Amino acid sequence: MRRTLFEAYREGLCSLCGSSQNLSGEHKVKATLIREEFGGARMVVGSFECPGDQVRPAQGAKSKAFHFTAPICALCNGARTQAADREFDLFHTAARAHMLRGNDPLLAFEDSRYREGSKAYLNLFRYFAKLLCCHMTEVRAPRPIHMSRFAIGDTDTNCVYLQIGNDWSYQQAEEEMGPHSYAAHGGLVVYAAEKTASPRAFHSSVTVGELQYVFWSRLTIFEQLALRLWHRPFWEWCREKAASDAPVSRERRMKLGLPPD
Repeated sequence: MRRTLFEAYREGLCSLCGSSQNLSGEHKVKATLIREEFGGARMVVGSFECPGDQVRPAQGAKSKAFHFTAPICALCNGARTQAADREFDLFHTAARAHMLRGNDPLLAFEDSRYREGSKAYLNLFRYFAKLLCCHMTEVRAPRPIHMSRFAIGDTDTNCVYLQIGNDWSYQQAEEEMGPHSYAAHGGLVVYAAEKTASPRAFHSSVTVGELQYVFWSRLTIFEQLALRLWHRPFWEWCREKAASDAPVSRERRMKLGLPPD
């Protein structure tokens, strides 16, 4: 069970397959969508959490500022995940079209192309699995074997959940400055058990314009046990973060795409 559920973190390995060969960077927000959203406009990067937060310029959609520090190999970045990348582009176009018409972007799933279990449906979810794996590697987490295998197409058993809607942060800014170009990601959020603070799930989000994708993966009981027994430093890190953080404010929950209460 030890090696079939998680692979221990090692610096300089692919976030999806563990290879050390031909490593490259992965965008936190797709470069194609950044170009569509911003065109030739000036871009800056920052957390924007508090007034006075530092921002820095980004020199185009391919800027290193938009990359994960966690690498993936050229094979995973190309042949193994290219179909997932393209499917996300197609789905995003459909979802955003629904939103611009004032409809629920989830109506994009009514297209027969995205019948549950279809190739297109699975490829869409593989894209979010890839992002979650990269977010986990950035915090030196062990690589989740099932999720990484799903991301590169080695299994069709989906372990990722998805919700889609308006980005709360965008809406707040729009009230002040009107429609504007915007893209964001939600980092890595760890769900913890209320009493023990043990990790139970991993969550993130990605936003382009006003449209936010919130995605997460729940740990099975066996994965929870594996983290506690064989990946203790990361398990303890999750518990310490959960114990030290103050109760998450309603505003912070809305920014992360979590329920307000």
